[in-house]
Amino acid sequence: MKSGDVVKSSFYPKIFFSALFFAILLLAFYITKPFLISLLTGAVLAYLSYPLYEFVTRKIKNRNAASVIVTTFIVLLFAVPSVMVLGLISKEAYYTYTTLNNQNLGTNFMKVMCKDENWLSCRTIKIFVEFLPQHNLDYYFQASIQKITGFILDSISKIIVSAPLILLKIFVVVFVIFYLLKDGEIILIKVKSILPLKEHHKQNVFEKFHRTISAVFYGNLSMAILQGILGSLGFFILGVSSPILWGFVMMLFALIPYFGTAIIWLPAAMNLIFMGYLQNSNSFFIRGMVLIVYELLVVAGVDNILRSKIIGLKSDVHPILVLIGVLGGLDVFGFVGIILGPAVLALLIIFVDIYIEEKSEFE
Repeated sequence: MKSGDVVKSSFYPKIFFSALFFAILLLAFYITKPFLISLLTGAVLAYLSYPLYEFVTRKIKNRNAASVIVTTFIVLLFAVPSVMVLGLISKEAYYTYTTLNNQNLGTNFMKVMCKDENWLSCRTIKIFVEFLPQHNLDYYFQASIQKITGFILDSISKIIVSAPLILLKIFVVVFVIFYLLKDGEIILIKVKSILPLKEHHKQNVFEKFHRTISAVFYGNLSMAILQGILGSLGFFILGVSSPILWGFVMMLFALIPYFGTAIIWLPAAMNLIFMGYLQNSNSFFIRGMVLIVYELLVVAGVDNILRSKIIGLKSDVHPILVLIGVLGGLDVFGFVGIILGPAVLALLIIFVDIYIEEKSEFE
């Protein structure tokens, strides 16, 4: 057999295998695409809870049982606070609705509010109204109520329609957590064997990934706890009811970017201001305004200053990359992108370093 025939006989099978492998990868991507976020969420949660799984395994010596226990714990960890928050929000919404209904505001919001022209909040709101295109606060009040009501009804209808798909995705997350905990070591060995890198490069990649994931998770968690404590302190000083409970809820929402703690403290502040309007109380009005300033300067300020720096120091990734990773990851991967975004950028840096090192060896 000629040498050319040998080359051809080895070349064509490689081309066929590569093309077939790429086609299968592409097909697999489209099959898993609807559940890609669920798969990634389950993988991240399994990775973060693996130390707990190892601890349980040492106690009961059964991998399946340990995986069931840890997976159940994770489900309860998310389900119980969610039910609590929904209950609290529903209770507060009902209380606000009954208060407004008892006041019989109708379209006479300004008349109810401005019983005394020398009243501080009345003068303040009149100055604000002067800047509005239409000098009628009742118009904006009624329009806002209609928009909020429409938004809530629309959101509820969408949730009801998509409930089966949401439950299916939650099931996928739980399923992935269970099997990744149980078979995580085997999968990790296979991943390491597939990577076409030198052993020390593989070690650097996995160490960087682990360090970044841990730094982002524990950095966000520590900042959420700090914001919850500061929020509780502000609520207690300014007389908001159940400050410890709402501080705990605030801690949970601190893990959500963009809105975060404002979902809790802004309605609390507006409720104080609104109660001041209804009761002709300057005290309520001033406390509501102080709460807004406190949350913006202290709680949000601490978060904006410390979060990226803490994560950057622990992960050895520049704070700018951490910020871009969180925001970009959130847009691409959803909530789990808060953790995956910075990790992906950290891996990019590692692979650039590997490329530079390997390139210099051949020059």
